[in-house]
Amino acid sequence: MDLSKFDVKKFWEENDFCRLNFDKKTRIPIHFWLDDHFLFELVGPFSTVDYYSDKSYRLQIHKKANDILEKELGRKFYSEEELDPPEPTRFEVIMGSKVVISEGGTPWLEPAIESLDEVKSFIEKMEKIDVKKVVTPELLKEKEDYENLTGKKLIWGHMTRGPATIATSLLGTTNLCMLLMDEPELVDEFFKILKEKLVEYIKNLRGYCEVEYNGIAINDDNCFLFSPKLYERYCAPILESLFKNFAPRKEDTRYQHSDSNMQHLIPILNELGVNSVNFGPEIHPATIRKLMPHALIYGQMPPFVLRNGSAEEIIEYVKRDMQVLKEDGNFIETPAGSVASGTPLENIKIYMWAVQEFGKI
Repeated sequence: MDLSKFDVKKFWEENDFCRLNFDKKTRIPIHFWLDDHFLFELVGPFSTVDYYSDKSYRLQIHKKANDILEKELGRKFYSEEELDPPEPTRFEVIMGSKVVISEGGTPWLEPAIESLDEVKSFIEKMEKIDVKKVVTPELLKEKEDYENLTGKKLIWGHMTRGPATIATSLLGTTNLCMLLMDEPELVDEFFKILKEKLVEYIKNLRGYCEVEYNGIAINDDNCFLFSPKLYERYCAPILESLFKNFAPRKEDTRYQHSDSNMQHLIPILNELGVNSVNFGPEIHPATIRKLMPHALIYGQMPPFVLRNGSAEEIIEYVKRDMQVLKEDGNFIETPAGSVASGTPLENIKIYMWAVQEFGKI
């Protein structure tokens, strides 16, 4: 392996072709993103409060990071657009969760309740919330201005957190687990209202977008907390409703991400028609393929191997993924989760090199 001869610009040119022309790809493409946690390690320390509240400050940080990343990895990863696309208030906040921003961390959602004594009254409040009010005249004016200035059409409601993770954000993880054991009928009522409100919320958002699109992406890290029996009772009906309303055709994208060890739920997801997945690093790609024979798999590089592993270890995991999944080709090499903060850029470049070397078709 000689990284001095590795042309990162050409790598991304081929990678873009392979992703956009998936049926004509010359190699297995790679997909990864660098989130805020990674950014803090790359160019920090800096004020995270100022980063999330001051647009000009955020742009300075992004440009500083992108200068490094473009030189080392061949492309920019953080937005440098002067105008941010307007976003509706997120569903969990409408339903009562609170966004907390503190120094040294990313935004966090605090539960809407503190104790189990509040659950019944909270469910009653949920039922009365008018989710249509999220789209205000001011938000629509921001949307119109953004689209006129950029020429881009916004797509709202194409992604949501999954029912298990939303439930932990609203009720609190410990409270939810106790309710699942002690108050199953009350949990039935909670998830019934959650389903109705979530579908109504997404329908409302999509109704204001001029772009027609089918498909939905679901991020549900906390689904591992549910046994198959509990998942089928509480969460599966919500996925069924989301797919019926927003991904009704077999070819529509039904994407599920969960970077936890939720192997016990994969057969249920397959039965629900989930057809595009990014699962946790403990799950072997051969297991995913066996349980989901037709799904597009994004995976399966363990983030901590990518961060802490040797060049040989990173390469061996890429070779493993290729040996298991390259033959059917319904596969995009991706971290099983995200790129962990503190991952050396050299390791990411090795990862890219290995995909180019062993992903050729």
